[in-house]
Amino acid sequence: KRQSLVCPINIKKAEIMFDYLIEKIENAEFIDTPFPHLDIQDFLSEEHFNLILNQEQIHFDPVETDQQLHDKLLDTGWIIHHHAGCVGNWTEYLAYKNGLAKYSAAEPVQGAGITFRLKKYADPTVQALVEWMNGDEFHGALRRKFDFEDSKETKILSAIQKNLSHYEISPHPDIRQKALTYLLNINRDETIDAADCHTHLLEFKPEYKYIQDIWTTRHDLNTCWVPWDWCNTVKRTNVNNSIVIFKPAVNPPTLHGIKLDFDHLQYQRTQIYGNLVYKNPPKPTYTVYTQYV
Repeated sequence: KRQSLVCPINIKKAEIMFDYLIEKIENAEFIDTPFPHLDIQDFLSEEHFNLILNQEQIHFDPVETDQQLHDKLLDTGWIIHHHAGCVGNWTEYLAYKNGLAKYSAAEPVQGAGITFRLKKYADPTVQALVEWMNGDEFHGALRRKFDFEDSKETKILSAIQKNLSHYEISPHPDIRQKALTYLLNINRDETIDAADCHTHLLEFKPEYKYIQDIWTTRHDLNTCWVPWDWCNTVKRTNVNNSIVIFKPAVNPPTLHGIKLDFDHLQYQRTQIYGNLVYKNPPKPTYTVYTQYV
């Protein structure tokens, strides 16, 4: 039986409960390498982090088959979410994962994954946290920290997500329509820290840095995904209960990428994922990496 949506905690109570996160954002220092970003360790309090780790709806025992995993997720309030680097159909995903289908040769990626998003919450505090991270207090703190102009209106979207194996987005700075990205690791199994399932923060190799010059001067062109071998990984965001936040930029470019290859029957890459997007986004011409070869 699927779990029903619980009643939310009072909004004022939630503001008091999670306001310590505002202070952590305000006090965090920017890291410049490979591009300006925040990397805040121990972001959630021990109480809130342990609450998430102990939620059977979010972290459950290993399963034996992909189909059991699919059914477990759907039965506990998760839905398939259309996400970059992913397909929105379970049968199609299995075909890619099992080598029965090939991803388009026109893209600098080798595969496609699938993402599940939690839509129904079994615990009211977890629900309150996600709602608060979609609210004005958190949104305002991010805007202040990253010095957004008042004229550039944004909206926020935060959600708990699970990525399964073979999910891949090759290195890219976010498109110009996106205003901010954040990733908060909420994994239970400590062995996932060493698994190949974390976001890479990268920089262009010297021979490809001309691309960031094009992106800097040609505002009419959107950014795009580029091949992994055009870049060097500088850092991986593998620390649990850490949040990485960055504002898309092209000089230096906020190059980040993900390529998952792990046993998702044992555990899944689990995050609170969020974006700020512009309400009135720019409309640059879309481009592809082959234009820069």
